[in-house]
Amino acid sequence: MNQKKCNYKLYKLRLLNNTPLLFGGPACSEEWSAPCNAILNDFHQKEMFEFAHPKFIGKKYKRHYARPAYNGIAELKVGQFRTNGDYARVFINIVSDIYEPYVAFYNYQSAFSNAELLAEIVERAFNWILKSKMLCVKLVPWVPAKGEKIFWMKDCCETFDACERRYENDELMDFGFEKLKKKTTKRKISDFKSYILYGYEDKVMAWLHRKISCNTNDIAMFMRPMRAMAELKLFNARPPLITFCNEFGKEGLIKKTAYNEYMNTDNDKCDNDCEYKAILKSGKEYFSGYL
Repeated sequence: MNQKKCNYKLYKLRLLNNTPLLFGGPACSEEWSAPCNAILNDFHQKEMFEFAHPKFIGKKYKRHYARPAYNGIAELKVGQFRTNGDYARVFINIVSDIYEPYVAFYNYQSAFSNAELLAEIVERAFNWILKSKMLCVKLVPWVPAKGEKIFWMKDCCETFDACERRYENDELMDFGFEKLKKKTTKRKISDFKSYILYGYEDKVMAWLHRKISCNTNDIAMFMRPMRAMAELKLFNARPPLITFCNEFGKEGLIKKTAYNEYMNTDNDKCDNDCEYKAILKSGKEYFSGYL
């Protein structure tokens, strides 16, 4: 018997500072209480999300919660609801035990032409609410590496199964977001590749590893290629210092202020640096067919 294939798309949920930063931006933020509160306020209809089409003015989408959020996971149905299946299921998991915050779109194709459109709609809904906090979110496509299995559906199903069986006075009744403080220090650090522009990951990784010598301790030598990639806009967000150090073995060799200064392409740090200009030119030539 043929079974209908369920379609889904996964996105990593990035939280970014939206303020003008001393060392440029946007930089990642850990103020996850803000999007958690946005979901809580929306559920209680205190300050509601507005899901609107980015191109067609006046075209808006309704949203319904399938159930109260539980254990840090919220499930929304977003769509126009013209028919029974005219909506997408949107899972938002902010406090996963295994993964960094992520969003899953499930059976979305009956309501939206593509996942990218839905991602933009969800981003805009969050960002209208978060702008007063000087924060914004970005959904970055999450494509599993070869052989990697992402158990997002198990994450959600087990959580909602527990939700159905919970007791009235369960200590996790308040959505489970109170787990955030416990998770912050334990959350898995994102790999470097996830900060590279979608579709360019392998090529950028190969180029950077060729340019950044594992044997040099010279800050300028290993930061010039990073700045070049930032100037060519090949990062979807600035990689945190710890992620950079873990990838290239530079722990303890550069301080955060120096790292941010190199990664801020709005300053004149490398204006008179001939070696940097040569590396930037090399990067432009290497990626000329891709940019």
